[in-house]
Amino acid sequence: MTTDWAATGAMLQGIGTIGGALAVIGAAWFGASTFKRWRQQKLSERRIEQAERILTATYKVRRQLSYVRSPAMWGNELAAAEEKLKENGQWEQAVGENEQRKLTTTQAYYTRIFAAKDDRQALDECLPMARALFGEELEQAMDKLNRVFWSVQVMVDANHRDKQHADNDFREKIESAIWEGYPSPEENELDQTIKEQVKAIEDICVPVLRLEKPGKVK
Repeated sequence: MTTDWAATGAMLQGIGTIGGALAVIGAAWFGASTFKRWRQQKLSERRIEQAERILTATYKVRRQLSYVRSPAMWGNELAAAEEKLKENGQWEQAVGENEQRKLTTTQAYYTRIFAAKDDRQALDECLPMARALFGEELEQAMDKLNRVFWSVQVMVDANHRDKQHADNDFREKIESAIWEGYPSPEENELDQTIKEQVKAIEDICVPVLRLEKPGKVK
């Protein structure tokens, strides 16, 4: 039997071409798979980094809120507030000792709120990445936590304007806003708001740091 070397060569050349094509496809698949794994790893690292950043900012804001809403107003705070009012020329505008005392307390609260500015800003700066990496639920919880400062400031102003103490319910609402734990942590609306938002943030971020599935943090 005579061997057709020309046909055999063509067949081998065809096999080589197919093999080369398969090699190219395999290399492309491997490259795409490797890139996907690399991208997933980088995304995971970014999520861990941002989760840590968000939790740190959250805990600092919670601590600041506890300080701002502390029922204890120390003498050095009141003295600094009075000095600030005198520097601004507001002290002389207060008529009577009672008005001066209320104005001083209000200024002391303002000083506390202003002292939390950097921590509030740090939490606020986390919002875009929180939404991008974790979703709207986390962004909303962080924003609601930060807005508690505004709620406190509104009630600090209301406390300063309240002269007659005519509405006992409103008076209690003021005091529960500016005082942590009043009349009890369970009854205090802002205490519960802070607790709920911090828990919502933890439920999303803590599992990322522990490499667990998102869920309620124990």
